[in-house]
Amino acid sequence: MRYIGPHVSISESISLSPERAKEKGATGFAIFTKNQRQWRSPAMKEGEAKSFRENLESLGFSPSSVLPHAGYLINPASPDKELSEKSLALFMEEARRVTELGLDVINIHPGAYKEGERIDGIRRSAAMMDRVLEAYPNLRIAVEDTAGSGTIIGSSFEELETLLDFTVHKDRLGFTLDTAHLYGSGYDVKGDPDKVLDQFFSIFGSGKLFGMHLNDSKVPLGSKKDRHDNIGLGLIGKEAFLTIVGRKETEGIPLILETPNEELWKEEISGLLGAY
Repeated sequence: MRYIGPHVSISESISLSPERAKEKGATGFAIFTKNQRQWRSPAMKEGEAKSFRENLESLGFSPSSVLPHAGYLINPASPDKELSEKSLALFMEEARRVTELGLDVINIHPGAYKEGERIDGIRRSAAMMDRVLEAYPNLRIAVEDTAGSGTIIGSSFEELETLLDFTVHKDRLGFTLDTAHLYGSGYDVKGDPDKVLDQFFSIFGSGKLFGMHLNDSKVPLGSKKDRHDNIGLGLIGKEAFLTIVGRKETEGIPLILETPNEELWKEEISGLLGAY
């Protein structure tokens, strides 16, 4: 089964997100568990998590088809004590919400370090991952690769491997690969997507790919920038995405569209699903 769908809104209630995904013809989807740009974490409404689980089941979605995304403010690699403590508290809260929703994985950006402290930053990020995994023994963390801007961790498979090496709970830490981020960081998913994925699997094995973000790119290969475009309208091109979706390793994991024009989501989903 291929789980393909967009990152949908949770406005009004997170329990409405499965219906919003279904309306687009999706077989999977992504959500935030709260406002992604606020530290504040108001509790979910009474019965909201239960309604989400019921709606998920009634609409035919498997929990494994959903990839919740942690908020953007969390910085696991920060050397600043106050920011690190706030990041950990929010990460823990997001993990709690994910488990309440009946899901078992959360997508997170690996964070940014202080200039000149790359390895220390990766160690801090790994340590925070372990703190959350220790607190939630049924949770998995999917660390998202990045485009390579500034001191943000995760723009190479080698950095992701170092992060994994530093973690204790290696069995429950894996990765989300974003095609636009890969392209921005210099991995040519347009010219040879199979080669890029084979390189990843040769390092980590297929079991470490917990999900993917399928995004075309507005900016060129190796630009170190993250600018999403809709499938087939950017510099990567539709054929690369058909190749990726056709790989056996991408079956049974969420393949999420974070493309900017929501009006095209239904067409993008049907095009990718219809090819297989």
